[in-house]
Amino acid sequence: MKKRFSIILAVLMVVSLIAGLPAASAGGKISQDATISSLIVRISDLQNKYEVCKTQWYDIYKVGLALQTDAAGKLIIDARSALAAGNPTQASQLLDQAEKMLNTFTKANLPQYQASAPMDDPKNLGGIHLGTLDDIKGMSLYNGTIPRWNYWYNFVGTGNDGIQYMAYAYVNHHGTGKITPPTVFAWSSSDKPDVVYKAEFNTIPSYLEEEGKIVWQVQENGKTLRYEISQGKAYVEYKDATVKISSTGSFDYSFWYNKNLGGALMMPGAVMAGFEQPGRGEATFEFADKTILCKNGFAEQENLFCSGPNSADYRSALIKYGNEWWDPFNADQVSGIICMTGSYRDGGIYYQGKYYVPTSFAVTPDKANESFFIDIVFGEGHKLHIRASMWGWDPKLYEHWGDISGDIDGTKLTNGYVWLEHIPQGGVNNSPPKASKAN
Repeated sequence: MKKRFSIILAVLMVVSLIAGLPAASAGGKISQDATISSLIVRISDLQNKYEVCKTQWYDIYKVGLALQTDAAGKLIIDARSALAAGNPTQASQLLDQAEKMLNTFTKANLPQYQASAPMDDPKNLGGIHLGTLDDIKGMSLYNGTIPRWNYWYNFVGTGNDGIQYMAYAYVNHHGTGKITPPTVFAWSSSDKPDVVYKAEFNTIPSYLEEEGKIVWQVQENGKTLRYEISQGKAYVEYKDATVKISSTGSFDYSFWYNKNLGGALMMPGAVMAGFEQPGRGEATFEFADKTILCKNGFAEQENLFCSGPNSADYRSALIKYGNEWWDPFNADQVSGIICMTGSYRDGGIYYQGKYYVPTSFAVTPDKANESFFIDIVFGEGHKLHIRASMWGWDPKLYEHWGDISGDIDGTKLTNGYVWLEHIPQGGVNNSPPKASKAN
């Protein structure tokens, strides 16, 4: 941001110099000012396009990769310098070259394989059902072939102070059949979007089976966490010396990968299974000096199974092949999830008390690492248009959270929130998730 501000100042100095030219040059001055203004806009647009390509903030298996992204980024920097030095013609030529590079895509570096295709027959709901307590308790799926990976709970909502809040908790198993430390709780707020408060428990949580639910409890160094899951419900409570946070999620449906017809082949050699439950969420944040209530929010309970002896490690495959867009959302009018990983496409929509497999969906980038559009068609021609705006993230895990606006069949969405895990090909080393996040 500071670099961009200094460039704009330099450009304004150029404009000031032009404004001081004799009257004989007045005709050229007006044209020059318009040229500079248009170049400033063009630099901003191409910078965002560079960041979209760099972070792969789009469906790379549909469009391909822009292999000259880094070279284009350098040309944009050179164009800024040329404009600041008073040479708009050179700046325009450099931007022409950069734009051509950022519009040249290839699928040569993407694997060709036959991923599972659950959306080919959207009217077939397969084995989809609301996850039972036995489903939730399971340590493997499909005769023990796909082991438990984790349990993960997300919450996003708006407090009665007008600030948005996020909380998540997870208990890892990582395909081992037992809890794998750390167990984690984290939270953040939109007034400090770059700060994620995170508590890691290396003590193994105790596991309890109470009537109609399973529970994990852990206490360590003055911090406590309780995590409960039952059919259609989840509850998380965290305490430390500064804050007590509790959240409840309510779920009317479960999205099952590959419609629960067996493991989903998402990337070469990488099979995943399980069910996600997006729905409604509430939370209370109790600080020493205030208590914040969050109503009408979003919650999501993940029950993930992957890897195992017959599959590649899922996370390693994600980083190698990329294109993960894992995106659950909830609004007053509609709830759902879309999932792209490699060339795999899957999704579920819950609308007016009925579950649908989408006929189609598309992700369109807006601003890199911040916003994007989702357009979904489902059922008998229902159309859902979403703009997702991410106000916070955990860069290490590629988790983003925020809110949504848009409409369904022309009806405006209200109380809309969204979660996103987006991992590009190459992971953090190849495409760091820091391109243009706003402060």
